[in-house]
Amino acid sequence: MNKQRSTESSEDYLEAILRIRSERGSCRNVDIACLLGYSKASVTKALAGLSAAGLAEVVARDVRLTPEGERIARRALGRHRFFEGLLLEAGVDGKTASREACRMEHCLSEGGQREHRVVGLHRRAAAGRRGGGRSGDGGRGARLQALRRLHGREGCMRGR
Repeated sequence: MNKQRSTESSEDYLEAILRIRSERGSCRNVDIACLLGYSKASVTKALAGLSAAGLAEVVARDVRLTPEGERIARRALGRHRFFEGLLLEAGVDGKTASREACRMEHCLSEGGQREHRVVGLHRRAAAGRRGGGRSGDGGRGARLQALRRLHGREGCMRGR
């Protein structure tokens, strides 16, 4: 498994743990397996790696994020929600939008210049939806343009 794929997988696990803990207050291996559609054995192996990396811990069958794991999970979830919202506004159905957003969230390097530009664009578009924008489309056009630029540049979605 290459480092890029490993990082994506780790972020998906961290994001799943965050979501489950937010909804239920606790998280078990079986909850993660159910959400992600993986076997319990695969989840246990992945959690051992996350624990060794200092990103998660299991205490009495309760899976918890470390502060660093939570930081990474929140950033990944924020990127996911951004792309999911963009796709929903573009008319993509909810299930497909969520699945595609999961793939797209990994295209932006954490803390990279592209991530900062996209976040800035999102904030400007949000201001447009609140009445501060100029285009009259609630910021939708600018966000769709950003999606097209990200999708076309460096081929981050190609070959997946």
